[in-house]
Amino acid sequence: PSLTWSVTRSLSLAGHRPVVMGWQRVSPMQLVPDCSYIHWRNVRWIGGELDAALVEQIEGTCRERAIDIVVPVDYPSIMLLAEHGQSIRAARVAAVPDASLMRTLHDKYKFSGILSRLGLPQPQTEIAQDAAALAATELPFPIITKPVDRWASVGFQIHHTRLELEQRIAQRQLGAEFPLLVQNFIAGQDVGFAFVARHGQLIAHAAFEQPSRGVRRYFDAPRLRDHVALLLRETGYHGVGEIDTRYDPKADEYRLLEVNPRFWASMLYATHAGMNFADLLMHLDELRSDTGFSARIEPVRLSAYEVGMSRSVLLAEKAMNTVLQW
Repeated sequence: PSLTWSVTRSLSLAGHRPVVMGWQRVSPMQLVPDCSYIHWRNVRWIGGELDAALVEQIEGTCRERAIDIVVPVDYPSIMLLAEHGQSIRAARVAAVPDASLMRTLHDKYKFSGILSRLGLPQPQTEIAQDAAALAATELPFPIITKPVDRWASVGFQIHHTRLELEQRIAQRQLGAEFPLLVQNFIAGQDVGFAFVARHGQLIAHAAFEQPSRGVRRYFDAPRLRDHVALLLRETGYHGVGEIDTRYDPKADEYRLLEVNPRFWASMLYATHAGMNFADLLMHLDELRSDTGFSARIEPVRLSAYEVGMSRSVLLAEKAMNTVLQW
């Protein structure tokens, strides 16, 4: 819901009237005045992905509500429409990447392999299938470990020395289960790169950083743009996404870390900076190929209403997750 809220608010600010479909019978999105909410009934997961039968509910809702376009927000819903969206006839489906590409990019180690093949900058990277392989790493410390298929920093850990790593292995204090992605830690500045692409062509983009809590600053980063443009061109990426990078001041280089083949948590800031990526995605077919970077470069904050709603939705989301796990 917290990610859905950012997209919903952005679409509302662009003059749209979003209808949100969600799997929770009671959802924090029901508190949001920017949209109406419909419960997605009988949600099932098959092989780790949403049941294809759910597309019938989307089709029915589109007919009943006269929906113009379906915009998937998170990874599971994008995968559902990448695989089965062609069966929706009552509304247009927003651009989504190819399903096989989604699975590849979702796997951080496979993503690293693509970067290596293209010669794009990244940290030194290994995969550890078990504790013995992790303990034997030859990467220079400090190193980081994280799951290959999770997001939002779930399971992320920094190990400053080999001794610290060995102690965590011995005490079973690693942040996630094996296999683990292992990379050398890059000291520097976190930089995100938001984009929309049309069949492999980078159309609109913005690099951004967080200079302080609750603030984002957007800027054009030509070298990073070129790196991402090559990645998108070689993979044929189609749709919206965001890439996490770190600027390495010693090498004067942006090192690509991972890709989110979906919307990202801070996208509402970009909307207030003048680049509404949810609306851009809806009008992707109409955009000029040289749309490029058009965000304001002044630091951006959310309104008091948006901060309050974001916190309320996040708290409600955590509370419901706690109840479900009880």
